[in-house]
Amino acid sequence: MASKKSKPHQQNQKKKVRRKNKYMQIDMHKIDGKKSGSVNLKDQLFNSKSGLSVVGSLVRWSESNQKPLRARTKNRSEVKGTTQKLGRQKGSGGARHGSKKANIFRSGGMAHNLRGVRSLKKMPKRTRQEALKHIFADKLKNNNLIIVEELKIEEPKTKILAKSLSDLNAHSALILEGDKPDNNFVLASRNLKNIKYSSINNFNALDLLGFEKLIMSKNALEILESRIN
Repeated sequence: MASKKSKPHQQNQKKKVRRKNKYMQIDMHKIDGKKSGSVNLKDQLFNSKSGLSVVGSLVRWSESNQKPLRARTKNRSEVKGTTQKLGRQKGSGGARHGSKKANIFRSGGMAHNLRGVRSLKKMPKRTRQEALKHIFADKLKNNNLIIVEELKIEEPKTKILAKSLSDLNAHSALILEGDKPDNNFVLASRNLKNIKYSSINNFNALDLLGFEKLIMSKNALEILESRIN
């Protein structure tokens, strides 16, 4: 008997290989600067395969989305006014105008009017994530990433928070919190120069590049890792 031949699609079928997540350990601190343990960072969050040009594209994309709307004017179909014919067709000795809304008349519509369109740039989600990975990797490489167990203080006083940030050696920092912000911490951070407090849902590339240090709570790190994965 002839042996059964395997089907072509079975021969070309590749085995699925499950990749195990690689981790990197860094120190975790309390808000007073003391070490409280260590935290595992997923390699996928800091392993970017793209070059520095992707970061530039992300910056231009972020800036274009922050620009205000351009000016907008009305054309002859949008201005308010009568639709009656301005004068008779013949016998007046003048031009044969059909509407007072024409752009040559006062209070008429504008020819080639400004439409108020914002010049938005598009950027794929995967490319944005690669650019963020590149920025995070740079922060980690230069020891500018600080993981804090909890972003909480006892009183909403700027002096207390300023001392805590000084203990962390963070004089210019972006602080990212997860889904449970501390009201005392939020109020105390408002009057600090070169310090910006933001939710993990609202930060952008300009914030990451505009400050030297990146301070993240453990909760914010977990949310970020789940999103980029």
